[in-house]
Amino acid sequence: MTQIIQARKPVNAILFMILGAVFWFEALLCIRFGGESLFVDGNPWLLLLFVASIPVAGVLVKVSAVISKVDRADLFSAVAIMALTATLLDGVALTWFPGWYGLTRSGLLLAAAWLLWGVGVSLGVGYWASRSLDL
Repeated sequence: MTQIIQARKPVNAILFMILGAVFWFEALLCIRFGGESLFVDGNPWLLLLFVASIPVAGVLVKVSAVISKVDRADLFSAVAIMALTATLLDGVALTWFPGWYGLTRSGLLLAAAWLLWGVGVSLGVGYWASRSLDL
């Protein structure tokens, strides 16, 4: 029997790079305008911020999937492109433009940890969503 394989359209890398940059910029604004009170050594609210990142990552992955109309099979690749973009932008910003964050050195360390956590959670959510029945 002959099997017909339907060609899949490639993931729109430029769109996901733009979305990754937008999501990174939103995180930068959160740090800039709420960071002085949140990213402080010993702040018990940091745990809540890290936990709250999980549903936020779910919403961002869902929004990205809806905006781009990406297939479930390609969702993880799309999230990986967004995560890559956000991580690279954050590395550049933290190295050469730390003033953008408006934090002390110890605050920057906590903010960077939160951003890395968010990228990891997004990758986890993207992987899970690409495998599950519902996004």
